[in-house]
Amino acid sequence: MALDVAAVGIDVDNRTITISLQSEPPNLDSSLSQDTTSAQILALTNEALVGIGERGKIMPGVAERWELGDREATFYLRDSAVWADGRPVTAHDFVYAWRRLVDPATGASGSAFFAYVLENAQAILAGELPITALGVRAESDRVLKVQLSRPVPYLLTVLSGTGYLPLREDFVEAQKGRFGAEAQNMLSNGPFVMNSWIHNSAIKFTKNPTYWNREQINLAQLNVGYITSDVRSLLNVYKSQELAALRLNEEILGDAAQAGFRIRKAPTNCLAWLVMNVRPGRPTANLKLRQAIRLAFDRDRYVNKIVGLPGTRKIESVFTRRIKGVSGSFQKEYPAPAIGFDPAAARGLIEEARRELGVSVLPPIVLLANETRQIEAEFIQAQLGSALGLDVKVDKQTFKQAIAKMNKGDFDIARAGFCGGAIMDPVFFAGIFVSNGPFNNGGYDNPEYNRLMDLTHATGEPLLRMDAFGKLQQLLFDDVTIIPTHESSYVYLEDVRLKGIMRYPVVDFSGGYVTP
Repeated sequence: MALDVAAVGIDVDNRTITISLQSEPPNLDSSLSQDTTSAQILALTNEALVGIGERGKIMPGVAERWELGDREATFYLRDSAVWADGRPVTAHDFVYAWRRLVDPATGASGSAFFAYVLENAQAILAGELPITALGVRAESDRVLKVQLSRPVPYLLTVLSGTGYLPLREDFVEAQKGRFGAEAQNMLSNGPFVMNSWIHNSAIKFTKNPTYWNREQINLAQLNVGYITSDVRSLLNVYKSQELAALRLNEEILGDAAQAGFRIRKAPTNCLAWLVMNVRPGRPTANLKLRQAIRLAFDRDRYVNKIVGLPGTRKIESVFTRRIKGVSGSFQKEYPAPAIGFDPAAARGLIEEARRELGVSVLPPIVLLANETRQIEAEFIQAQLGSALGLDVKVDKQTFKQAIAKMNKGDFDIARAGFCGGAIMDPVFFAGIFVSNGPFNNGGYDNPEYNRLMDLTHATGEPLLRMDAFGKLQQLLFDDVTIIPTHESSYVYLEDVRLKGIMRYPVVDFSGGYVTP
């Protein structure tokens, strides 16, 4: 499990820290990556045109400056941006990467979520146009011109994402389908270089000597010394000072507090919910059954007792409280319908569901859960069993396999979590449920929902857009596509000698430094 039997959390003399992950990064190919664990790793090794700083501030990255218009943007790349092998990062590397992102042959899925902002991207993804029609071109090695499909006020935040990292064509093609699979199959242009990757065990990073902003990188080495879902073992390792920081979950929060550690928390722009598979043939395709499950699910107890992390907040909406409306908080301007808790009414709906399905006993319900969320899955299983008599089968998978099953729709109910990062526009969370959306794991297909989403893209008028998002929120409630549970918080332990780590709106260890 460990990178080094003599590993220490902080080595001040050598400016080295050791951290942990609760799951293996599922995919480090930036054109395919769609999870926060992989994004955290890619943020260490690579850099986009722009980056995200504290409070969501847009920071120059490979681009030292830019000019933005309603339907186009021009980025001027810095001369000092180079790859780890010393070759320059050019505008052509962004053209190649973005074309690869929308190429149907790449198999892009969630990574292409925001690609619609680029001119012709949707038609290319649908196979209607060649990738060369994408609205991006290199006017020179140092000038990148981007054509947009519509006005995009959140463009820079989108372009800070992993899908829009540069890729050098000669290197990627030389990997013959193995790009991002091993340390040697990766090429960095960011703060660190990945030196080794022992799968499901450890990763080693060292400071990138060719990075243009290397003088601002204080850590000489960063080790992911442990990759395991055994959080109790991780807590013991932290107690032994073999970790510089540790993210807590509900399983070890009490133990950490009892040990006398200072519990720290940071906000997130992340939501959790139960997604219902509404595809034909699944038991949860029945609306009455979904309504019954929602009424029988004690969200108060789930959020406060089972999850129970400081800063976690029960939510009715598909939007976090940080999402902006017309002039303030979207939640305040467009309150979501209240979700009740009424097991008796739920049992009546179960009877109606049986009649509609023509069965005396409802079929088993498959609850998909990843290995880091077992306590939550067991609570849901027990509650739906005792309140409704449902036979809930927990399908426990690794994080990577759980994502694969979600994408295939191989479940009835699944716990899902999504993070909007620095995007404070409702467009991200609402866009998850568009019928052809890459994150629409439950197979939701409502033409009116799609029409309203198209409206939010077609107008820049704030009131029209937010009114449409309010109606979208209502449709999700009426159709019981999901059961919102809570806004997540980032709860962690951290050695007092570790400074400079950013955890909101994105997690970034590259600015870290250590003190005696």
